[in-house]
Amino acid sequence: MHYSPNDLNGGPGRSTDVRNWRQLAGFSELFDYWNSLRADGDVPRADKFDLLALTQWLPNLMLLDIHGDGNVVGRFAGTAMVDRMGYDLTRQNVVLDQASVSRDRTMNAYNMVVSHPCGLSARYTNHYSSGRSGIIHTLYLPLQAPANGNARIVGLNHREADAGYAEPIERTESATDILAAEWVDLGFGTPPEKP
Repeated sequence: MHYSPNDLNGGPGRSTDVRNWRQLAGFSELFDYWNSLRADGDVPRADKFDLLALTQWLPNLMLLDIHGDGNVVGRFAGTAMVDRMGYDLTRQNVVLDQASVSRDRTMNAYNMVVSHPCGLSARYTNHYSSGRSGIIHTLYLPLQAPANGNARIVGLNHREADAGYAEPIERTESATDILAAEWVDLGFGTPPEKP
């Protein structure tokens, strides 16, 4: 099953369902800005997307370059993300930060977001190097490749209450547990397989 933006009318409060992504702080603003950049209903061009149009949400925004060969490079990571992760994701292959159990699934989802194209609403747990673990809900949207560049994904993270604490680890692992994920129909349908 998939959901179109107009179908997502969940209740307020903590995110428990990926279908309620419109209710999270900044997600509607990101989607509405992304949607305003569409020319003739197509996916917005990456070189037209201005991060400063979303200044209030900048600390939790990220831009990813999709190279398609298992290499997804962080192009921009907001300060709140850097603080949580314990390092700057910029110029890093973010796939290497994924837990091994979810790495293939995540790479597949990134590729689908840009190739199909579609959006993705996902909730997952991160295990931070400090030992803290937290639940993150992210909305991912595709951006067309600029001239001589790679397709990109813009994502906005919403951090839920801390999930708990464990022993500190050497390096933060993302998506240690994928709690829920759903495609968001951007007018092109959604992939037949689940994210």
